Amino acid sequence: MARRERGSGSVYKDPNRPGRWVGEVVIDGKRRRVSARNKTDVQAKLRDLITKRDSGQLVVDRRITVAEIVATFMERELPNMTRNGRPLAPSTIETYEWAAKIVTAEIGSVKLAALTVATVEAMLDRLVAKRKMSKASVVKLRSKLSQFIGFAERRGQIQRNVAKLASLPPKAADRQERNSLTPDQARALLAVLRTSRNGAMFGLSLLLGLRPGEAAGLWWRDIDLKAEMPTVNVTRGLQLDRGASSISDDLKTTKSKRTLALTPLLVTWLSEHKKAQAKERLAADRWVDQRLVFTTRTGATVDPKESRRLLAEACKAAEVPVMRPNELRHSCASLLADEGVAHELIADLLGHATTRMVEQTYRHRLRPVVDVATRANWSQTS
Repeated sequence: MARRERGSGSVYKDPNRPGRWVGEVVIDGKRRRVSARNKTDVQAKLRDLITKRDSGQLVVDRRITVAEIVATFMERELPNMTRNGRPLAPSTIETYEWAAKIVTAEIGSVKLAALTVATVEAMLDRLVAKRKMSKASVVKLRSKLSQFIGFAERRGQIQRNVAKLASLPPKAADRQERNSLTPDQARALLAVLRTSRNGAMFGLSLLLGLRPGEAAGLWWRDIDLKAEMPTVNVTRGLQLDRGASSISDDLKTTKSKRTLALTPLLVTWLSEHKKAQAKERLAADRWVDQRLVFTTRTGATVDPKESRRLLAEACKAAEVPVMRPNELRHSCASLLADEGVAHELIADLLGHATTRMVEQTYRHRLRPVVDVATRANWSQTS
């Protein structure tokens, strides 16, 4: 009689239930059993169980929770993840942390083995109902949850990725359109910013479309005010990593590194700012020399929270809608598009590889009606 291979399990009659057969196999130190009315059926069930074991489809520990697998992902998987061969940007890591916090709070206590499509959908429904989460945020959260569960799936801790199968809440609202200034509002804000200590930092975003971090991360050597065509080289940016700020050469995309011509207003503004900074430096008791264009009164990097506060104050003083720093960049694109500037040129200015983002995200309608057909008026006979 042929000897059974190690790990292939055993089949025998159930001594406690006449007419029943039992198959059992040890998986990860635990005995797993199947039963059937005849030997052939129990052998088939046992083979299926062994196949799932060998392919990593069985839950290793039925006590493990969603919170535990999320924590393991954040500890083991996230630090090793890259994008285009480079470490993830701090903003991307913050998105994972945001998702991990929500998932842990909402379904962290659920056993991974008991997680179902219905559980995930119920969580998304609650977030839309209670937190008024937008459709874009729901999609982003589901995507990150899918990565958490996919991590568990690869480790053989769950049989299928239920997050991929979950549908979006029907009541999830589309993302609110970002604010954009009209030409009159933009001019009013610029007038107030001209008298503000670091106002030129916001002026670069409104007039040239720099990202807030790109403007805050500029060094003086990036700006040439004496050239026949004065320019600013965007090559680095201020980034946040778990609340700490640093200057990094790792910008958002390869197209982000760009050289832009400065407007006459910005040339004058930055020249005045440079002289004012030099006086501040001489008068300061201490100065952190980081070669930055925009600093605190001691030469340190400008805190993004402080930037938001200063801009909000300037908006109120100019009697325009309160803007966030990144919305100045959006306003820049919209103002240029409204003046008829080609989307390709706007994309180059903003540092985008294609015009898609300009067309879908930044193009805010400043005029109340799209009147191109009326203005053409081709059907009117002369």
